[in-house]
Formats: sequence, structure tokens, C-alpha cells
Amino acid sequence: MKRLVFVTLIAGGFLGGGAWGLLRAEFTQLHDVRVMGLSRATEAQIRHLAGLVEGEPLVLLDLEAATARVAQHPWVADASMRRIFPDTVLVQVEERQVRALVMLERLYLVDAAGVPFRIASPPDLDHPLLTGIPAGLAREHPEVARRIIADGLGWLEAVNGRAGIQEAHLSEIRFDAMTGYTLALRNGGEVRLGFRDHTILDRLDRLAAEGLDLSRPHRVDLAYDTLAVVTPL
Repeated sequence: MKRLVFVTLIAGGFLGGGAWGLLRAEFTQLHDVRVMGLSRATEAQIRHLAGLVEGEPLVLLDLEAATARVAQHPWVADASMRRIFPDTVLVQVEERQVRALVMLERLYLVDAAGVPFRIASPPDLDHPLLTGIPAGLAREHPEVARRIIADGLGWLEAVNGRAGIQEAHLSEIRFDAMTGYTLALRNGGEVRLGFRDHTILDRLDRLAAEGLDLSRPHRVDLAYDTLAVVTPL
């Protein structure tokens, strides 16, 4: 019986050593990190954040932690990683798309989810600007600021194509805690929306059908309950 136990221990030691040897074998070590989906972030930045060490056993890499580090890059909206045996990790990145600018303490880029994610700089300045969020609100009450931004982006989507207005015609989305939202056009015109829902844009379409030409600057006030007030500028 003692001899059988001894032989079993020796066999187990060989098997354990063999498994570790397999992990350390050349063909199971990391030699290549492939990064896909990049446009704004650089491959060097993503590799650095991932922190994957060449030569480490592929099966022992903590890809969950590496993915979390990559997600810290301001341009990264989502990331995933997977092993490709024998020696590769594939990093798939989904980058943020700039949807608007928002003025907080500084000018920030905003993505489609309403997240201010990076201080704005060229060439990303030709987007509608959301203004009027009180200074410090994003820091002290981020959920409130996020809602204001999301609602502003909602108006940006809703007005596109209505009464001839295209996104390229929009200059600014102004928020006021007392009067609500106002769309400012690049030609100097404006459309006051207040805190109404998107159905008030039906009035704007009816005005256009009756001859209102928003290619010329007008002030259109849609914030009233049952009427719209149009003033040429």
C-alpha cells in the first residue's frame, strides 16, 4: 500500500509538472495582441492600457481586468477580449461617436448616450452646442445634468428633418431651468420648445406647410398650449 501511494504521488508530480510545462511552452505564450475597431484611439494606447505581457501563458492572462483598463480610455465606449490559441489575444473596441458639445466648466464632447467624455478640441468642434447647464451641476448632481443632456440630444434627433430643419442648420440647444429648451439656428433663427414633448413639432410642420420658410431667420415659439407664435427677425 505504501508503495502504491508513493508511485501515485510520483505520477501526480509528473502530471502536474507536465501541465505547468504546457502552460510555459512556447506555443501557449502570448506573442501577439491584435486590436480592432480603432479610429480615434491609437493601438499603442490600447496596448499600454491592456498591460498584457508578452511571454505570459495565454490561459493565465486576466482578460477581464485588462478589458476594464482599456475601457478607461476616453474614446472607448465598450471593449472585449478573447484568446486565439496558440499565442494571440484579440481586442475588440467600440469607440464613442461625438453627438454634440456641452458647455460645463469647460467645453466637452458628448457621445450618443449623453456622456461628456473628453474636453473638446479641433477637429471635433463642428457639432451643435448644448448650453445653460448650471456650473457645477454635473459634479454635484451628475444624474440631473445627464438627464438635461439626454433631453437636449432627444430634441436634436426629433427636430432633424422637421419643417426643413437639418442637423447642419442647428447651432445651439439652449437649456433654461425656467423656460426649458430653445433651438438656435445658424441663420440666427430660433425655435422655442419649452418643456413640451416632441409632438409639438407637428405644429412646426403645419407652419411650414402653410408657408413658413425657416431658411430665413424667424423666432418660433411652440411652448404655448394650443398655438405657435412666429416673429420674423
